[in-house]
Formats: sequence, structure tokens, C-alpha cells
Amino acid sequence: MGNRQVRTGQLIAPFGPGSIYTDRRGVPLVVGGLDYWYTRENVDAGAIQPCEDRREFERIEPRLSALLHVDRFCLPPDYRHVRRGQSAPPNARLNIPALRFPRWYRHTKTGEMRKFNLTSTRLENPPGSGRWKPVRFIAVCAAGHLCEFPWQDWIGCMCRDAAHLILKDFGGSELTSIRVECTGCGKSGHLAGTTKIPADSQEQSAFQRAGIACPGDRPWLGENANEPGCGQPLVGALINQTNLYFPKTFSAITLPDIELTNDAVAELRAVIEQNAGEFDLGVQRTRWRMGGRRQERVAADVHASLEDIGTTATVDQVRDALESLFEGSGAAIPAGAATPLEQESEFVAFRRAEFNVLREPIDRAAEVPNLRVIATTVASDLSPWLARVNLVERLLETRVFYGFSRLKADSMPLTGMPDSAMRQLFRSTPDAPQDRWLPAVEVFGEGIYIELQEEKLKQWQEANARWLEERIKDDFINRLQDVRLTLPPDAGASRTWASRYLLVHSIAHILINQLVFECGYSTASLRERLYISADPRAPMAAMLIYTAAGDSEGTLGGLVRLGRPERLGLLLQRALSRASWCSADPVCSQHLGGSGSRLANLAACHACALLPETCCETINEGLDRAMVVGMPDNREPGFMSELIESTLAVAYA
Repeated sequence: MGNRQVRTGQLIAPFGPGSIYTDRRGVPLVVGGLDYWYTRENVDAGAIQPCEDRREFERIEPRLSALLHVDRFCLPPDYRHVRRGQSAPPNARLNIPALRFPRWYRHTKTGEMRKFNLTSTRLENPPGSGRWKPVRFIAVCAAGHLCEFPWQDWIGCMCRDAAHLILKDFGGSELTSIRVECTGCGKSGHLAGTTKIPADSQEQSAFQRAGIACPGDRPWLGENANEPGCGQPLVGALINQTNLYFPKTFSAITLPDIELTNDAVAELRAVIEQNAGEFDLGVQRTRWRMGGRRQERVAADVHASLEDIGTTATVDQVRDALESLFEGSGAAIPAGAATPLEQESEFVAFRRAEFNVLREPIDRAAEVPNLRVIATTVASDLSPWLARVNLVERLLETRVFYGFSRLKADSMPLTGMPDSAMRQLFRSTPDAPQDRWLPAVEVFGEGIYIELQEEKLKQWQEANARWLEERIKDDFINRLQDVRLTLPPDAGASRTWASRYLLVHSIAHILINQLVFECGYSTASLRERLYISADPRAPMAAMLIYTAAGDSEGTLGGLVRLGRPERLGLLLQRALSRASWCSADPVCSQHLGGSGSRLANLAACHACALLPETCCETINEGLDRAMVVGMPDNREPGFMSELIESTLAVAYA
């Protein structure tokens, strides 16, 4: 994978460790675990050696560290060529290895099967015509294991080796047309029923009924890295199934310490953050959390490092800056902000911290280099519906990968952290806190922060209570709550929360669908970030639409300028015009009980409200454009139905 077949940002999702990636030659590979990162192959010594200095790639993000209980994050290494006649740059020729998986291959002419090694780089050509082609079938389990299809065990072959296996594909539409047989003992069988996932814990998979247990294979960690004693049912799968890999990722917008009022210390903190790798801040944070005299030694070490780069500061200032950096969670409540009445989950509290900061202007480039928020006025024709519009001219988003699940997304992704991530991603599990790290990427961008009028929203819910009750059934609320990415309230989802969520989320999608025609960015370059809570004392109904490109494209300014009052009004009117009618109406608007992979959508389809999955934080779940524009035969229930008349008059003016 050293030939730039995968961008570094894709190594977080969708091609993180443990995922199956098909290279440009059509060979399926499994991306290697974290033990193999930051290493290079020494051709002369015939071995793998570590890079010179991994600190270059290390980053810290205090809020993510507090949530994931890991002090250090590392950027995926970029591949650096060594040009002839020139000295090698630092950390040259680093790549992320990928191992051959599945190891079983089939001869295209004879159907003969052969098993290769994970590390096989080239396959010898078979005699005569034909070639070796990877099989299409593997086996997985809900515990995250990735195994070879148990060919011999499935047909009951008792031969010593698999030298006589033949795989025949008769080209039918069902698995009964694919048969495997052993010419040595004569055993044979088809693959029907092997890919069925048990509906509940009482039902057994086809392999369980045949007495075949999951061997616990983890090929992304190398040969013989299996976990014995797995109790999950083994299920057959195709190598290109979309449910083979659900990456667990979490992201954070870098926030300033709002309680830090000393400008000199704030500037010093910014300098320390910018030199995180050189100061080895990940290890220093681990030492700092041990308390006592260790904090004094950490402050002294960082003070000495600052002097080395020509930054003058007192030890006390360094200590204050480190205290702000290492202990500030970013969750402090600004003056005037309401405190929640109900207990919130750690995910909702995490988002509330961003909500509290983004709704206020921040224009201190020296102290807060990675976040610049400019307040703007709301267009007069939008003021009944929008309370705030802020222009986020610069932001830094850190996305962290902390594991994956298979067959279905994990409903409790943070359970067992960080031990669960260390066991899954490392072959040699790091036990000491200072040795633990997770991969991450940093994304610079710009965005528009939009907050709805709270009183208008409540009035809308009260005025349309009967319509909302008929449209949002209890079963739908339960399905929406089961989508953990929607960040439902701890006390349980209610119709008040569900209607609020559907409204804010749908407005975000409607705006993104229109922004791509006017801002200059592609759809895949935009993302949403939702801030939603139905807390009676501290409600949230806001969104951040921002760029997600990992390069200079993310800060070209094309998105921020559209948030100005003279542009946003017309843009929103055009967006409502597009959303008011779908080519699939009336079927789309009537929704017939739900749509989407988990039936967690109402009026939403690919013709109107759905976006590429990289844009939506819930992977296109929890949408209903009828909340915004009403029904084709009855616009009145829509939150912005009053704008529809004027919208149609000025659409694409």
C-alpha cells in the first residue's frame, strides 16, 4: 500500500485496520493492525524496522482523550519517496501494510483450490491456461473476527490437507449453484444457508448446526493471531458485503479554553499545541495525570523545550498553559448559557460544549489559531425561524478511529474503552497508558453555524401536536432511538425530541443539497454536525455545515460567504423550493411506515433528502422533509411552510 492506493484520510474510514480493501489489480487485502504502522521493510536485512521518530505524527485532543481514555493520537504516515542522488527525508518509505485475505484461491479453469499465506506477494502461475483468482466467500462473527470459509469442515471432509478441494460455480442465482467437493474422499456440498445471520440468540447459524465454531481469526494482526474460545456464531459472507465492517469513529471540533482569560498563557498554549509532537505531549499528558511532583517535572521539561525553540515564558506560565491544555475538557459553560436540567449522556454533553462555543463569536487568531467564529445578522425574512447565523471562518476537526464491529453497528461503542480498542487493533496489546495510542486525522475547514428560534420551534410543536402524533408513531420513535448516532436523551426518546431531531436534521440535508450548487465544493466535501436536545431548561436546535476535505480545498471561503444575510435568505428559499416536491411523491411523502436500512426515515429518498454517507453523521437515518415543508397536499404542518409561497415565487431568480 506504499504506492498511494489509499489516501491517508481513508485509513480512518472506510479502510481502517481490519477492513477488506481491493487493490487496483483486483486482489482483496486486509489492512494491517496498528503494530505494523510506522514501520518500513528493510530489503537488505530482510526484516521490518520502525521509523526514526514517530513523534512527528503525534497529536493531542484533550476532549477526545477524556472521552476515549487515550492520551495520544497519531496521524497515518504519508509515503515519502527517496529520490536518486538525494538524502532520505525523515521517516521515508513508511507505509501501512495490507495482508492477503482471503488466502484461498481458485483456479479459473479447473476449479482447483489452493491456500496461500497472508504475506504472499506474488502467486506462481498455474500450469497451462487459467489463473489463480481469490474466492468470494469468507466467514465472520459479531465479535469482529474475520475467518476463512471452513471449506473442509462444511462438507465433512476428513482429509489431512486441502489439496483435493475443488470449487465449482454453475452460475445460478442461488448458493445451491456453488458447490465444493473433495476429490480425495468424495465429500461435497453446496453453500446454501451459510450466509444467513441468526435473527436472535436462540437461532443457530448453519455453521453452528454443523458443529463448526468460530476459530477467532484476526488476519489483520498477522498469522496465528486468533482469539480462541469465541462464543459468537460464525456466518458466511461475500468479501464485498457492506456489513463486514462498521468503523467506530468519533470527531471533535478543537475548542478554546473559555475559562482562560490570561492572553499570554493562551498564546503559550497555542505554541505548545502546535509543537505537540516535538514536545512529546502525549507522554507528558500521561505523566501529568499522575499528579504530584510529576507535574512540576512535566512543566520543567516543556519549559526547556520552549526555550530551545526561542519562546520565552516563566515556569508558572507554562504550568498554567499545561493545566488548561491537559485538564480543560472544553465543557465549561460560558457566562449566560443555560445548564441542562436533566442528566445528559457523555455524547450529548460532548456536543453541548461545542454548541456553547460556536454560538458566540471568537476572533482571537493568536490565542485560538484553529477556530474563528464571526457573528453575522440574520436576514429579515428568515428571522422568524432562525435565531443565530455565525460564520465559522476556520475550524479544526480531529477524527479518531477506535475499533470496528461486524455484521451490525455496535449500539454501545464506548463500552470497555480503551482496553477493547487495544485488544482489537494491536497484536501486542500495550498495557502502560503512555504506550496507548489511536489513529486520527486532522481536517481544517470552514462552515456555517445555524441555530433555530426556540420559541418558534415550540410553537410549531404545540400547534401541530396532533399531526406529529399521527405521523411519528411510537414504533418509529423506538427505531430512531436505537440509532445511537442520533445521540438520544438518556431518559428515553420522546415525540418532542424525535420531531426536533427530524426537523433539524432534515433542514441540514436540504441546505447541503442546495449548497453544493452554489458554494463550489463537491457534495462529498461537506458534512453536518447536529446540536439537538429537548432539555426543558437548556434546549438545543442547531447545526454546523462545514467542509470535510483534508487538504487546502477545505478553507477556500466558498462556504462561509454563503452564510451572509444577503445570500443565505435566497439560498434557503431555493433549497425549500427543491425540497417541496420530490419526483417520488406522493409515495415519498406518505413514507408507508418508514424507510432506510433501519426504517428510521419518513419522507426521505435519494431524489430529495438523502446525501452521500460521508456527509451525514447518522448515515442517512432520522430524516423527514415533511417536518420542514409539509405534505404536497397540505403545506401547513411544515415548520417553514409560510416560506413556501414566497419560495416558489423567487426560486432560481
